[in-house]
Amino acid sequence: MVYIEVDSMPQEKVYEDAEVHDMNDMGHASSREGSSAKEVQNGAPVVWKALSVIIAMMALAYDISPLDLSPDRIPVLGWLDDAGIILVAALNAYHQFAKDQSALSVRLAKYVKWMMVAVLVIAAAVIIGLYVTIPRLD
Repeated sequence: MVYIEVDSMPQEKVYEDAEVHDMNDMGHASSREGSSAKEVQNGAPVVWKALSVIIAMMALAYDISPLDLSPDRIPVLGWLDDAGIILVAALNAYHQFAKDQSALSVRLAKYVKWMMVAVLVIAAAVIIGLYVTIPRLD
């Protein structure tokens, strides 16, 4: 008599330290990885780079112009708006022209830029509000 031992439980496949992918997704993933690496390598699109140059030129024109949001006759406030606008334009240019858009310094520049924009908008609203509400001594 011959005894044949049959396991009643099916054997499971064990994959150690390996990832299993669907073969249909493999081609799409590699094409996406190539395009994202190319975008990171080249930085921002040309349109955004050109716009950042235009913003920098407008900031310089504002700095040179005698017309200011707060006049330069006021010792500190008159210079802060000029410095703030130049700083925002410089951070924007750095952000757009950086080769590696995912670098920590580029991301920090982006966040600092938008915080500065918010501060400048709030300061402009306060200055305009004070100008409108305080009566003139003409």
